[in-house]
Amino acid sequence: MVGAGLAGLTFAAAMRRAGLEVEVRDERPALGGGAGLTIWPNALAALDAIDLGDAVRELGEPAATAVIRRADGSLVRRLDPVATVRALGEPARVVDRGELQALLAEHAGPVTLDAGVTDPSRIDADFVVGADGFRSAVARHLDPLMRERPAGYVAWRGVAPLRVDPAMAGVVWGDAAEAGVAPMTGDRTYWFATRAGAADVWRPDADLWPDPLPELIAATPASAVLQHEMLDRDPPRRWFDARTVVIGDAAHAMQPGLGQGGCLAIEDAVVLAAMWAERGGGSATFAAFERIRRPRTTAALRTSRTAGRVLHGPRGRIAATVARRTPEPIAMRAAARFASRDSGLRALARATPGR
Repeated sequence: MVGAGLAGLTFAAAMRRAGLEVEVRDERPALGGGAGLTIWPNALAALDAIDLGDAVRELGEPAATAVIRRADGSLVRRLDPVATVRALGEPARVVDRGELQALLAEHAGPVTLDAGVTDPSRIDADFVVGADGFRSAVARHLDPLMRERPAGYVAWRGVAPLRVDPAMAGVVWGDAAEAGVAPMTGDRTYWFATRAGAADVWRPDADLWPDPLPELIAATPASAVLQHEMLDRDPPRRWFDARTVVIGDAAHAMQPGLGQGGCLAIEDAVVLAAMWAERGGGSATFAAFERIRRPRTTAALRTSRTAGRVLHGPRGRIAATVARRTPEPIAMRAAARFASRDSGLRALARATPGR
């Protein structure tokens, strides 16, 4: 296993639970870091399959309410929490990414750090699973022509040591910009802000946003604010060869507009481990894995890309009108397509249809 992020650690934990041996390597000198992360019910369903769902629920703050506002603070839409839970199966959980990584690492077994990978074909192992993220060496081994390009906007993320009213949880749509607020456990709040442009032309200016964002941004130490120019990367043309397969961001890196990058990585990991336990590793299993997973992840990738373009382009103002006018049942069905517990259970069922 190359990579000890969400996909890699979840895969290792799932394989260990099935009694299979996995060696995990990561190029970083230490694990941890990151800001907040929403774990949607589809990923919780996958984690339930390896007996880790309840531990993640305890780690995270339930997120059953959400509002959509404009940058002037006016309300676009308030999502009905009862209808949301009914559509998704349960509340999402907002977790600290580092804490989630630590929890998964407890169940994944030993991790070898500072283990750079430039040529996966030279790794001394029966099989190699690439879970090494956006700039995956394993994915580039499979597709050397894979391209990346700027997505046209920048993101800032942080965790403030403040608790806010849960009724303020949700997103804010500005002029070619977006921000979000998500309460966490431990009297903390995860926030993010994005804006069209390059990394050197903007900063998370609190004056652009309504309360409580100015207070959250001011309360977050500058050294703890993560800044990334968002990139759009092609998926590799193939996900596997005779001894290698990719999962998570290595297979389908996506922009954050759908909030499913980490969740689909967790799904990938549990699905591949279940197929491996039933069929063994190798090209036949890897081909079946790609056949099962690529349609779902490609649809999510395209949806997240579209969301990024709309919210950070000239059509951004249309989004508020569409969101306000869309009937709630239609909005809930759209959310449930990827994020519901049922969608996660269906993904698992496809991996092991005989069970």
